[in-house]
Amino acid sequence: MDNKIKKMILTSIFAAMSVLLYLFPKFSLPFFPSFLEMNFSMLPIIICGFACGSIYGGLCVLLRYLSNLIIEGSITAGVGEVMDLMLGGLTVIAGAFLYNNLKLKEPKKSIISLVVCLFVWVLSGVLLNIFYAIPLYLKLYFGDNVNALVGALHIIPGVNSSNYLFKYTLYAVIPFNLLLGSVVLIVTFFVNKLIYMLYDNEKVSDKDLEDDEIETVAEDNTTTNLEEENSTI
Repeated sequence: MDNKIKKMILTSIFAAMSVLLYLFPKFSLPFFPSFLEMNFSMLPIIICGFACGSIYGGLCVLLRYLSNLIIEGSITAGVGEVMDLMLGGLTVIAGAFLYNNLKLKEPKKSIISLVVCLFVWVLSGVLLNIFYAIPLYLKLYFGDNVNALVGALHIIPGVNSSNYLFKYTLYAVIPFNLLLGSVVLIVTFFVNKLIYMLYDNEKVSDKDLEDDEIETVAEDNTTTNLEEENSTI
């Protein structure tokens, strides 16, 4: 089977898994604002990026985004879904590009790539919230009423109309993304390790098969040469 077709099939499978994990399980934690929901849809996306490359990882994120719009629609006027698209794309493209270009052996390659994924995940979450999500939510949902937004963030200690952006970033965005990213990436490490071992064994089997074919051809050539020599004699 052509390598590109194989990667497209794998990407479709990983994207389907990602959509399922985007829908369930999905839950909030009591110490974060209720609209921050845990889901584990990035797990198959990152594995897809590692296995197939950063372009296919990015395609997997896009397929998750489009599928979710068809299945669930949007309850955030598209703001949350587009943010997930950008955050997921930046994370998997950066991590997968590094993974597929590092000249290191496992598990060092996976560990370094996943640490970079976590860094990009958290940094992207901070920047996207500050410059994209919070300003849009404030405008679309709260009519530029900062006090109404502060009311939605009441679980954050000491939050008010003058420090809400800083407090939300410090007490919600950073720890939430650190927690979610760490859980997803630790599980990804072990799942990817298993997939790599299976893939590595497959490569070894293929190599053995090729060696057997080479040996068979060599034996046939030797037999042919001996027959030719005997005929000459």
